Formats: sequence, C-alpha cells, structure tokens
Amino acid sequence: MMHRAPAVALTLLAACSAPREERDWRTRSEASGFRETTRYEEAVALMRAFDAASDEIHLTTYGYSYEGRPLPLAVVGAPDATPEAVRATGKTRIFVQANIHAGEVEGKEAALGLLRSVALGERADWLDEVVLLVAPIYNADGNERVRLDQRGAQHGPLGGMGQRHNAQDLDLNRDCVKLETPEARSMALLMDAYDPHVALDLHTTNGSAHGYPLTYDIAGGPNVNAALTALLRDELLPDVTRAIRTSDGREIFWYGGPTRGENPVWENDGDLYRPRYTHTYFGLRNALGILSEAYSYAPFEERIHFTYRFVEEIVDWVVAHGERVRALKAAADAEPLVGRELAVACTLAPTSEAVEILLTDLVEERNPYVPDRPLRRLVPGRERRVTMPHHGTLVARETARVPRAYVLLAPETPAEKRQRATVLDRLSAHGIRHTVTEVPQSFAGERFRLSANTASAEAYQGTHHPRTLEGAWEAHAQELAPGALVVALDQPLARLVFLFLEPRSDDGFATWNLLDATLAADPAPEFFPILRTFEPPPGS
Repeated sequence: MMHRAPAVALTLLAACSAPREERDWRTRSEASGFRETTRYEEAVALMRAFDAASDEIHLTTYGYSYEGRPLPLAVVGAPDATPEAVRATGKTRIFVQANIHAGEVEGKEAALGLLRSVALGERADWLDEVVLLVAPIYNADGNERVRLDQRGAQHGPLGGMGQRHNAQDLDLNRDCVKLETPEARSMALLMDAYDPHVALDLHTTNGSAHGYPLTYDIAGGPNVNAALTALLRDELLPDVTRAIRTSDGREIFWYGGPTRGENPVWENDGDLYRPRYTHTYFGLRNALGILSEAYSYAPFEERIHFTYRFVEEIVDWVVAHGERVRALKAAADAEPLVGRELAVACTLAPTSEAVEILLTDLVEERNPYVPDRPLRRLVPGRERRVTMPHHGTLVARETARVPRAYVLLAPETPAEKRQRATVLDRLSAHGIRHTVTEVPQSFAGERFRLSANTASAEAYQGTHHPRTLEGAWEAHAQELAPGALVVALDQPLARLVFLFLEPRSDDGFATWNLLDATLAADPAPEFFPILRTFEPPPGS
C-alpha cells in the first residue's frame, strides 16, 4: 500500500502554486473556504481543463440528465475515451460515481480532486495498471437545485447544496431495476459498455452518533459472487482501513449504526441486498461494488478529505492486485448458476459477536443563515469505544432455483403487447441478452400458479405500488407461438435476470409494476405471465 500526506491539502497547494493566470484548478468548495459546493458548469469546466492539461485524461459524456444536461465522464489511462479503447488496454477498470444524491456532495469534490492530481502528473504509478472512469456529478439536475436548508443538520456546506432526488423527483439510488430515469439508464449503458471490474458509489450519511469520519459497505447478499465478496470483506477493505488508520490516525468502519436500548447492536441496513441500490447493482453485474458514506456531522472539509483518501487507497490496492481482480471478475462472469438456489429475499445476520465500535457525542450549534435549523457536529475528544455485536451480513430468507431460461409468451392482447415492450426495453437497457422465437416451439417447463397477488396501497418512488406475489411453480408444457421472448441464464448478467424475472423476488419487474398490464388485470390472472424451464431453452 502507498501512503501519502493529506491529499486534499497537497493537491490544493500544488494547484495554487502555479501562476493564477495560467491555472486555477480549485473546486468551488476550496475557493470558498469549504462554505459552498461546486456547480455543474464549474465541474465540467474543471474537467475540460484537466483534459487539456493531460494526455492521460479524455473527457466524454455517457448520457443525459432528465433536464438534458450531458453527464460528464473522465476516462483516465487509455488511448481515448471509447469503450473499445478502454477494454483493449487489458488494464483493471475502476468506475467512480459521485453525487447520486446531490445534497451528498463530498464524492463530487473528491473525484474532481483526484482528476486534478492526475492532471498534475502525480498518478503515473496508477496508470500503468488501471483505467479510471470518473463520473463526479451523476445527479446533475439535483446538484443545481441548491438551497441552504437541505440535508437538515448536516454540518455544511453553509452556502447550500443540491437535493436528494433528480428533476423527476425520483431517487436515483432506487432506480437500478426499473430504470425510469435517464440518469440510471445512462449509468446502465456505461456499465454495459465499459464493464468495470471495480465500481464505487460515493455518498454521505446522516447516520448515528458514531466517531467514524466515513463508513463503507459492499454489494450485499448471497447472490453476489462469493469470491468477490470474500475479496472485499476479508482483504481489500480491511487493508484500506489499516492504511487510513496508519496515515491519517482515524478509524473507518462498516456502514450502520447502533440500535437503541440497553444492549445495542451495530446494525447495517437490511435492505441493501436489493438490486435497486446502485452499489449492489454493481456487484450483481460482477464488479467489486463498494459503497462509501462520509459522516454528515464531521466538517465539510474533513468529509471531502476522507472520501478522497478512501478512493485513493482503493485505487492503490487495486493497482497492486489488478491481475487477481480481473481474474475473479472473469470467473464470476462465467460462473454457472443454473440449478442453484439463490435468494429472492434476505435478512441480516451476525458478522461478529463482539466488536469495538467508536462512538462520540454530538452537539447542536446555531446555523448563521437558516433559523430553526441548527447544525449538528461531533465533539472532538469525546470518542469512546463500546463493545457490541455487529450485524452486517445479509443471508437468504427465501430462495428459488435458477432455471435455464425464462420465457414470456408471444403477446395477443394490447395489454400483453404493452407489457412485452416494457420488458424488452428494460432487458435491453440493462444489457441483458435475450432472443425471440421465429417459429412455433415446444415448451416443457413450469408455470407459477398465483395464490396471492397484492399491491401496496402506498405509493413509492413516484407512482409505484410495490407488488407482492405468492404461489408455487408447477409442471407445464405447451406449444409456443412465434414471438416468444426467451431469456437464458447462461450469461454474465444471470444474477440480475434471476432477480428481475423470478416471481417471488422482492425487487423484480413484478415488484416495480412493470408486469402490471397483466398482473393488475380484472379478473386477476391465474398465472404469472413468465414461464421458466430447466430444459434447453426454446430456440437454442
């Protein structure tokens, strides 16, 4: 591992040492004394300047926001920015995504700082081994909706920050299944085109009263390739934690917080196995999916610093272990899943029965600009260690067997045609391989007989009413008319296919009402509209 002095301060000094008329590469956060955050046009201007200054940086875009802002991507360490050129390098590909929630801006500022460091010629040791794909401002529209009263008691930036949701008022960190925002569709296109080996999603949490400047997590649940999970949990993240402890004198730890009561437990978010969450989506695509959560009660400058250091140490680790990372991803892509039991729902389980947790005290201080919205900050020197169990491992609560293929019958009614178009669109947007039968085919497999079919009364993420299905698979054979949609599971994205199309999955196409054209019909359908088979799929 390579250890450096505090990176934000060093790169700021280097940037400011050049004559001002030649170069002013400070972010708005730095130029304002960490009272403000960088706006979209300023971020793009900095990225253009870095591109112009370095032969290693190539600025491109990977899609659009809802309001039509091009989403910038810096490709670092390849001959040009095209996916073909990046893949042809044979290097380990690392995707860094920031600002998914535009009130959580530390990742944006840190990512721009890392690009500046490359432009200053400080990262030659990285670029022999890796290609960086840096997207500092994913929620570009939300970033521009700056208000001083966003994010509650977060300790800065005092000059305001953007909003959590995009311009559609949707949470981009809940859109990785349904893909109804242009931003999430752009991200899925990027993942399909560049196929990164490592993918980071940078956040800030309100969290609980702990003493860590940053917490982290990995793509959760037993459906993620076990070797990738082990590498992250047992090697990469412990090594990064030790490196930051050594260089910065501070502890970072697994995402979560203590439960209330006399016998607290450090508990993770039990929902993070679902592919709607970006870092889990990354992991189910066989990347090393990593979540970073800076801690909102630390000062803004400190949050940027530790986000920067976290990404920096991860890149250092991957540079040193790139061949192994690439091999593990290739093995995950090729891993046969047919016939295995995978989770359709998960629950939290103990990771450790006893672990020392760093807690601290918080105090409120007056917000000088917003009445009745005090800022909360941690109290230096009041840290204490408390031993408690750690519940941070997600295990299967319910499983289903992975088939060789799912089959959506050729549509006959207008509703079925709409549903088929929706399914085809989402499969294509995710990059999932599928075929359509051209002649009549015999089908031998199973159909899912519904015993319950309910939608939540409460709307979620816009107009969605999450649907839950109950029932059982039963043997079934029929002749398929031409035009049946076949999705085989012998492909790298088989984990996503399974979770999207299995009826009992609690984060699939049915959950998100993408199959409501038939499932919400009156009278209620007797069967789930998708069949499955363990035989060679139709048309194979």
